[in-house]
Amino acid sequence: MPLAMLIFMDESGDTGFNFERTSSNYFVLTIVIFDNLESAETTNNAINQLKKDLRFHSRKEFKFSTGTSKKEKVAFLKEMSHHDFRYRSVVVDKSALKKLDPSNPIDSLYMLVTDQLFLRAEKRIHNASLFVDRTNKSFVVDFNRYLRKRLNTDMNKLIGKIRHKDSKSNNLLQLADMVCGAIYRKYNRKDDSFYKLIKKREEDLWKPY
Repeated sequence: MPLAMLIFMDESGDTGFNFERTSSNYFVLTIVIFDNLESAETTNNAINQLKKDLRFHSRKEFKFSTGTSKKEKVAFLKEMSHHDFRYRSVVVDKSALKKLDPSNPIDSLYMLVTDQLFLRAEKRIHNASLFVDRTNKSFVVDFNRYLRKRLNTDMNKLIGKIRHKDSKSNNLLQLADMVCGAIYRKYNRKDDSFYKLIKKREEDLWKPY
């Protein structure tokens, strides 16, 4: 029986290029990979227990950018570093990218980065169920079609089912958010203190630009 591989994906920063106003300098996309259901379930249970230990309100989630204190971030990342998953991430310096291709539109950048992240990992991923923290209907249709066309062939199927979920109801999407946030802070704020706590789970950190 084949392994049930599960992947949870999230991003930090944005895909815009209006640096003088609201756009971030970096865009980071991260996938957290579980090679079997047992590891995913154990990690999910550990997050539930940590929420109890930290006395989280029932509707509170772990979210790196907002609502999670430094103490909670440290506790989360330290605990998660002991669990059986691996992560892969791509870090895009958008100012460097803009110099190479100033016409890159927002949506295609997200698609392109996702595509390249998975293709770079193609020898380490097979027929995985992918969970994404994006629920906009028009985005879902375009994203699913694009990704399946790019990543699946008759000879090699990287992804199977794609599920779009709200991270508030999914602990493992919250894990992807926290890992991605720690990486983003390393580059955007030049602060690697959180990143160092989770680095032992790193399989690949790629900075193409």
